Amino acid sequence: MNSYFYCMAKKALTKDSEFIVGEEKILNYILAFLFLIIFVLGLVPTLKNGFSTDRILDYLLMMALLPSFMFFTKARSRRVYIRVNKTGIYQDEMLVTGWDKFLNAYIKEKPLTLKWRDNFMLVIEFTKEDPTKGFRRFIKLTNTQNKSEEDIIAAIKFFWQLYQSGRS
Repeated sequence: MNSYFYCMAKKALTKDSEFIVGEEKILNYILAFLFLIIFVLGLVPTLKNGFSTDRILDYLLMMALLPSFMFFTKARSRRVYIRVNKTGIYQDEMLVTGWDKFLNAYIKEKPLTLKWRDNFMLVIEFTKEDPTKGFRRFIKLTNTQNKSEEDIIAAIKFFWQLYQSGRS
């Protein structure tokens, strides 16, 4: 087996590296600025013409300050959603499973009746103390994460194969 793996982002994984899924900062900054512009488009006419109940559209546009603030906050976040390395798979810096208890991982889309966005989840199957009982952990994947679903699965496969080759 190769000692490294190139994921779709072209960053080499080695036995001592880590695969980290966080926020896509550039996308979040772009969205924050877009919502800030929408807010200003509502604020400027309101200040220019005075506050009036006839200007409801301007007031609605000014509500864009909330998502702008939300995307700025996400862009500045250092949160690590998923970490995969030679010791196992982590969610929010908490170990989900080590490779000795790992069984399988795959991506699943959670069906929603009225869906307006993707709802993908990383499913991790593992055992605990009793190897006859299996568990599943569902990790929600965001629409603004910095790694694709395919890259996550590829990294898990890389470290799983690395663990298996070290055992034999």
